Amino acid sequence: MALYDAKIERFSKKAEQLERNIKRDTEERRRLLSEITRLRYLSLCEKLNCDGEELETVLAKEHEQIQNMKARGLTDDEIDDLGKAANTKNK
Repeated sequence: MALYDAKIERFSKKAEQLERNIKRDTEERRRLLSEITRLRYLSLCEKLNCDGEELETVLAKEHEQIQNMKARGLTDDEIDDLGKAANTKNK
């Protein structure tokens, strides 16, 4: 009986430690994901040379332009090709 009690206590302590580890790791994961999101935002701002409200405006205009192109019958691949061609000319 004492053998089982000792194992139960040992396993209970391990389970409690695992719970603490999970909580700690979950908090660290959330922090890292938040930092990734922030860095992606900063990277996008740098690429488009704008930030905040200006970034929102740029993205909305690009989205509107893409929707207009689709309404004229262009496919996603054709729109991608136009973007690639424009990037090649700008370099």
